[in-house]
Amino acid sequence: MKDSWLERMMYALVTRGLDEASIANYEKGVERQHALSNAPEFQILDGKAIGLLTYVGMMVAGLGLVAPLVAESDVELGIIIAEMLVFLLIAVGCLRCLSVFAGRDLTGPDTEKRLVRELLFRRELLALCNRASIIITIAVFVLLPLQFLYAPPK
Repeated sequence: MKDSWLERMMYALVTRGLDEASIANYEKGVERQHALSNAPEFQILDGKAIGLLTYVGMMVAGLGLVAPLVAESDVELGIIIAEMLVFLLIAVGCLRCLSVFAGRDLTGPDTEKRLVRELLFRRELLALCNRASIIITIAVFVLLPLQFLYAPPK
């Protein structure tokens, strides 16, 4: 089964800093393990994605609760909604890391290569989601007190 254009675009995004040698070395390291389809790496990534997804869900809920208390203008409300949207995009990335080959045919003569690619994709996507969640959390940490203290002129 051929990857969709969205899968190809996401793969290019998450592997943008890796050269061919890094990808080849990554594949060699994974090939040494037994039973790739049951590899603990997938389980570890699932656990990390679940943890990040839980955090993201709490941040979206928290921002939703805080928005009426902090936002006194449309601009402030727009900032909070934009932060929530970024967290929701991170959640989509985490959900993609959790999908267990959803509808994907990874069998055939190149099964091992497909599994290695999937593992690389998930690891890099989760790292991107993790970095994005740190950055947006810092933005929330800085902007919420400013929005709470700032009183727009009437």
